[in-house]
Amino acid sequence: MLKNKLNVNRRQFLAGSVALAATNLIPDVSLAKEEAAKSTKSAKVVIVGGGYGGVSTARQLRKLLPDISITLIDKNPFFVSCPMSNLYLGDFYEFGNLCFPYEPLKAKYNIDFINTKVMDIDLDKKVVITPYDRISYDFLVLSPGISYDIDKSQKDFFIKYPPAFKPGGEHLYLKRLLEGFDGGDIVITVPSYPYRCPPAPYERAALILNYITKRKLKAHLYFIDANERPVINSEGFMKAYYELYQGYADYITGTTVKEIDTVNNVVKTTNGDFKFKLANIIPPMKASKLLEKIGLLENNQRWVEVETFTFETKVPNVFVIGDSARTFLPKSGFGANMQGKIVANIITERITGKKLKQEELLMVLCYSMVSDKEAIMSETSFKINREKNIITPIHREDNTRRESTVKRYHEWAKGLWREMFG
Repeated sequence: MLKNKLNVNRRQFLAGSVALAATNLIPDVSLAKEEAAKSTKSAKVVIVGGGYGGVSTARQLRKLLPDISITLIDKNPFFVSCPMSNLYLGDFYEFGNLCFPYEPLKAKYNIDFINTKVMDIDLDKKVVITPYDRISYDFLVLSPGISYDIDKSQKDFFIKYPPAFKPGGEHLYLKRLLEGFDGGDIVITVPSYPYRCPPAPYERAALILNYITKRKLKAHLYFIDANERPVINSEGFMKAYYELYQGYADYITGTTVKEIDTVNNVVKTTNGDFKFKLANIIPPMKASKLLEKIGLLENNQRWVEVETFTFETKVPNVFVIGDSARTFLPKSGFGANMQGKIVANIITERITGKKLKQEELLMVLCYSMVSDKEAIMSETSFKINREKNIITPIHREDNTRRESTVKRYHEWAKGLWREMFG
C-alpha cells in the first residue's frame, strides 16, 4: 500500500523522475485544432534543447497547431534519456534502448530539427544565433538542461571521472570505467538539493552495489551525501542498503566535498578524506551557461526565475522549462515533459486568442531501482489554484521493494518515449 506522508515540508516538491498522468495536461485537442486553423500560419516557434522538455513542447504544439513553423535545435544528433540510464550502468539495460533519432520528428510531424550548437540569442531582435545561421522566432522555448557548478581547475578530473548527469557520452565512459574496475574503494557523492533528478544518486549507488556484489568483487563504496538522508524514498533506500548490501558500503550524511586531490585520488570532505580507485563525484548543478550569457540568469542565481504557472521569463514570449528553471516541479526529465506541454498550450492560446482547458490536478510519479530485480516508487499530486496562486502537494511513497514495480517502471518510461517520438 502507498503510505500517506502527512508532513510534506521537505519532500513536497521532490517527486524525482516524473511521469505525467496522460489525461492531466491534455486539452480538448479537437477544439484546439479547430481554433488553430483560424490563426496565422506565419507564427514561428524555436525550441532550444532536444531533451524531454523540448521534444514534448514540439510534439504538443504540433498536435494543437498543425500549420505553424516549429524548429527544434540541439547540439546532439540524437536523443538520449538520462532517466533509466542507471539501469544501463548497472548492466541490465541496453544503451541503445535509451536513444531515439530526431529525424522522424520531421518526417512524421513536420518539426524541423537542426543539429547544431546555439552560440548566442539576441532577445531584442528575436534571433537565435548558431555557427551557421540566424534563426528568427516569435516564441522562444529554452530547455537546455543543466551545467555543472565546478571550478575550471577541476575540468580535467570530471572528464576522467564523469558525473554522468548529462545525456550521452558521460554514461558510456562511466560504464567503461565500471567494467574495468576489478576491486578497491569507490566514492560516490551527492550534492545538496536541488539538483537534477532527486533519486538518481541513490538509485545509482544501489545499482553499483548490486553490480559489485553480483560479481563478487572485493570492493567498498563510500557514499557521501551532502543531505542528511535520501531526499526521496528515504526509508526504501536505507532498507535496501542495509538489507541487500550490508558490509559493502558506508553511507556518510551531512558531508560536502571540499577538495579533490587528483594526483593521489583522494576526495577531501568536511568529514574526512577518502581515497578511491573509482569515483563518481556528482557536483552541484546550475542552469545552462547559455541562459547566463543571454542575461536570464542574474545576481549569482543558480536557476532562472520564471512565472509560476506559465514558465515565462521576464522577456515576453520567452519561456524556460526543465532543469534550468526554478519551478514548483522537481528537476527531472519527466518534469520537463510536463512543463513542455503547459508551455505549448500557452503559446497556442496566444496565437489563436482562444483559451484552452488547463487541469487543476497534476500527478507525478517516481520509480527507482534498488537491485536488478526490485524497485520502489513515490507519487506526488499537485493541486493547483491559479486564481489564488496556491499549489498544494500531496506526497505518498511505496518503500516496499517489489518486482512488479520494476515492470511498471519500464512500462512507464516506454509509454513516455512513445508519446514523444511516436
